[in-house]
Amino acid sequence: MSYRYVLVSLLLSVSFCAHAKPEPAQVEVYPKNSAEVTLLSDGQRLPAIYYGAQGKGPHPTIILLHGYPGNEKNLDVAQGMRDAGWNVIFFHYRGAWGAEGDFSFTGSEQDVTAVTKFFQQAKNAKKFKIDPNKISYIGHSMGGHMAVAGLFDNPEVACGVVYDGANIGVTFKSDDEKVKNMWAAYADSLFMLRGWSGEVATRELVEKGEQLDLITRAHEIGIRPILFIPADSDVIPIAEINTLANAMRQVKGNNVNYRLIKDDHSFNNNRSKLLKVTEEFLNSNCR
Repeated sequence: MSYRYVLVSLLLSVSFCAHAKPEPAQVEVYPKNSAEVTLLSDGQRLPAIYYGAQGKGPHPTIILLHGYPGNEKNLDVAQGMRDAGWNVIFFHYRGAWGAEGDFSFTGSEQDVTAVTKFFQQAKNAKKFKIDPNKISYIGHSMGGHMAVAGLFDNPEVACGVVYDGANIGVTFKSDDEKVKNMWAAYADSLFMLRGWSGEVATRELVEKGEQLDLITRAHEIGIRPILFIPADSDVIPIAEINTLANAMRQVKGNNVNYRLIKDDHSFNNNRSKLLKVTEEFLNSNCR
């Protein structure tokens, strides 16, 4: 091998090294994730699932509240809001769908607060990348009642979205015998709610009906943003939704919002629209 060949090879090697692009720095990745979580309410276990948003966080977070009994879980909303940068937590109330304990309306209200307090704790907020000052509720049907009651019980919660929401103390408690019997018969059919029946439901409504009427506490919304999305279906009378929204509008400086999506009770024909309206409201008001 000649001296000239070695020299040329060496020069080419040095030239290549001088012009080679450096390896890009490793970027820390925080992908979307999910986790099964067991929560406690009054010492009884509640099954939950956590949908974690992409990014380091902390992220604004939604607690997603299902209806009565919870056949429609709105998990498409959970996935869509996670894509929009929100964490989402879905859980079952005591006595519902395998959760420990017996089901009740007032117990479910307490469960919402127990779950909220758990994720507000500093160690849990850090573990699940949650901004504890930016927690919001989304609730459907009975879950709409739970969202509103949760806002009243937890004044530090930022916002609420109510999908065709019930006011249990009005919707399920009727002076009309036909309506009363219909709801009692429906309660008897709900085998997935432990300890529940038409008789138990009727008794709770008689004993705690005033406590379960959200109108009596409407002023407690304050100036926090809330969005009512009624469907004008035959399940929850739209007049009841309007009455509650109007009661909240009596608060000075209120931020009560309203968007009718005319459909059936589960918005089966407008799922994309439901997600879009929800996302626009929460992103504009609550993050």
